[in-house]
Amino acid sequence: MFISIITPTFNSEKFLSNCLISVKNQNFENYEHIIIDNCSYDKTITIIKGFDNPKLKLISESDSGIYDAMNKGIAASSGEYLLFLNSDDILVDNFFLNNANKILLKNNIDILYSNIIYKKNFLGFSRKYITGEISKINKIGNHIPHPGSLIKKTFLSNMNNFDTSYKISADFDFFIKAKNHEKTNYHYYNKFTVLMSSGGASSGLKNIFYANIECYKSLKKNNENFPILFIFVKLLRKFLQFLKI
Repeated sequence: MFISIITPTFNSEKFLSNCLISVKNQNFENYEHIIIDNCSYDKTITIIKGFDNPKLKLISESDSGIYDAMNKGIAASSGEYLLFLNSDDILVDNFFLNNANKILLKNNIDILYSNIIYKKNFLGFSRKYITGEISKINKIGNHIPHPGSLIKKTFLSNMNNFDTSYKISADFDFFIKAKNHEKTNYHYYNKFTVLMSSGGASSGLKNIFYANIECYKSLKKNNENFPILFIFVKLLRKFLQFLKI
């Protein structure tokens, strides 16, 4: 099984090296790591070109946002399964790809998903996202986080990849579409695989507000019942995750 890891970057010099090292430390060799860079003008390109990993591939050109970059990564990828890893995220399970590969080879799976940990925010709080079995995901307020998820490339194509009309929540929209697709096959890898930054497009009060507006639009578009309740439960669940140890 060949796996493509796709990482969008833009002026990502601060944390990128940790991301690249975490990928290289995987106990798995049959992969490529594609960097889709939005014409960074800091040391991002220098870090990538100077990093000792022949599996790295760099595409540096202007894009219209993270989901445009992710779609470019899909088009450029050779893997049967794809993992989207943000430039400030870290793979913390060194056997994730190796174990996932064994599972994917034996089963017909569209999406293999896992648990993630959020880095401490400016208040010193961290939270654990324990995703749960698919029966739990199908309940109101639950959804799959895209970090730590391996998605079959052909399945992505059948879902028309990521809808770039969503600037903050196209990954949420994708997983809602997948949930409503009757033939989607899931596997829950019940381990923490990614240490995810609390920053990003959906961080900050303003972006949290707009992200949930986009989530609401996606829920309406995909004919989800009780979209307002879904958003409320989703936000409550995020708060409760801070209490998990």
